[in-house]
Amino acid sequence: MNERERNILDHLVVMIRWRRMILISVFCVCAVTAGISLIVPHVYRAHAVVYPPKEAQESFGLSALLGNLPMGLLGVGESAVSASEFVPILQSERVAEAIAEKYDLKRRYRSETREELMIIMADKLAVELSREQFLNVSYEAETAERSADITNSFVQELDQALQERRKEQSGELGDYLEKRLARAEKEMVEAELAYNAFQKQNMALDLETQAKTQLESAATLYISLAELQIKREVMSRVVKPDHPQLKSLDIEIAATEETVDRILMGQSPTGDGKSEKQNDAMSIFIPFPKMPALGLQALQLMRDVEIRNAMYQFVLQEYEKSRFEEEKETSLVVVLDRAVPPDFRSRPRRGLMVAVAGGLSLAVSVLLAFLFEAVQGMEGENRSKLDGILKELRLKRS
Repeated sequence: MNERERNILDHLVVMIRWRRMILISVFCVCAVTAGISLIVPHVYRAHAVVYPPKEAQESFGLSALLGNLPMGLLGVGESAVSASEFVPILQSERVAEAIAEKYDLKRRYRSETREELMIIMADKLAVELSREQFLNVSYEAETAERSADITNSFVQELDQALQERRKEQSGELGDYLEKRLARAEKEMVEAELAYNAFQKQNMALDLETQAKTQLESAATLYISLAELQIKREVMSRVVKPDHPQLKSLDIEIAATEETVDRILMGQSPTGDGKSEKQNDAMSIFIPFPKMPALGLQALQLMRDVEIRNAMYQFVLQEYEKSRFEEEKETSLVVVLDRAVPPDFRSRPRRGLMVAVAGGLSLAVSVLLAFLFEAVQGMEGENRSKLDGILKELRLKRS
């Protein structure tokens, strides 16, 4: 038999020799622990499972696409609700105080201060977030019904807190958008008035159509002018220079040339022989040299009108949505499983308590058995030292 086997047998001999002490100790400790577990009040823990609704991901967005304008242009759409935000809200003092007041927990827990009550409630509350963004909320109470009621109340307070936050944010956004809407409307009206003033000043209702019409009118007049010039040339060969018809043709040719010049160049080579009424009629034609500059200016003004109008429509849409968000009462928490009274207590776990106490008492009893065995086996000098120590302890006790 080797040394290792001898040591194992020696240990077994010691435990068998002291088996009565070990068994009695373990039995007594287990019995006392079982008795204590019967005295300890029962505690129940109810569970509820919640998650944010799909539409909550856009509940604070308050924006949709308008043409090519990007969502969030006004700085909104950055407050999406996620299950991870539920945790700090559930653990907040605001929710805890509401629950404590509703169920009179300060009296039930006999807490003297508010801080003590918050600590007790935090110990009883458990919040676990799964990888799939499902939140498990549970609370411990003396009865199964109360634990379920308080757990469901935590879920209700969570939803109420989220709705209050949504209303607060929507209200602040609505106030901002209301001011921004007034400014956008003012800028839109100013742009429209500027474009209208440009049209009145330059008689530019539709430059593209006007240019096309002027070209067609000028072409028609050029044809008429060519016909008159040919007719005069033919007539000048058969009549005298002072013939009335020849003079009449000269007058028609001069008038046609002047009209063409007015249409194309905006000026008359023969001076201001026209009446004021005729000049006003001809003022609707825009000189072709001014067309490019006026066209560019009209394009810029029209573009400004379109931008201001689009911005006004966008802000108006955002303003209406913010007011809708502020007034709507839809829930921001979806309850997958409501808390129901549990059938079994969560504490005390009697079997676990007895098993742990029995295991610890067994370990301590075995150690004491080896200690007693070592004391009994002392001889010679070690025995004398032990007797001296015991004698000294007796003297001090007496």
